Amino acid sequence: MRNIVITGALFALVALPLRAQQTGPVIMKGGSHSPVPNPTFAVLTDLTYKVAWDIKVGSPKPGESNAAFEVPARFLNQSVGAGVPRANIQVAVVVHGSAGEELLNNEEYRARKGVDNPNIALLEEMSKAGVRIIICGQTVAGRKMPREKILSFVEVSPSATWAHAVLQKQGYTLNPF
Repeated sequence: MRNIVITGALFALVALPLRAQQTGPVIMKGGSHSPVPNPTFAVLTDLTYKVAWDIKVGSPKPGESNAAFEVPARFLNQSVGAGVPRANIQVAVVVHGSAGEELLNNEEYRARKGVDNPNIALLEEMSKAGVRIIICGQTVAGRKMPREKILSFVEVSPSATWAHAVLQKQGYTLNPF
């Protein structure tokens, strides 16, 4: 029994540095990540990275943040933390389906869901950091989302497919969530 306790304690000490979550250096309201000391797969810091995420599923419960929005924020924080210059990282998020309503302003979200929109602070910070947030126009139409009720920094595309097609031509790679 004593060996099991000692082994468990040693494992916890070794694993601790990998589990220590931190935010920043770009996005402070989300995108927490664990530093990975001495990775064996090198991040090339002299390249430009253009990455787009496809987010189509809303949070499972109104009032809960959508974990999918954390992923591009985490990538941005990890990249800068790994030494990639901020100017070399371009991030876009294409939102459609049930996730679309999470791009509504607080007043409209509250009217539809009965609670405040918990995603706004992170989305605002991502937008201020240069992340393009694009919503599918088909989602806007199908879910009867008045454009004036969508967060002001969100771009409206004719469809998610068009957004991804244009981003791909601009050199973005797709990371579906």
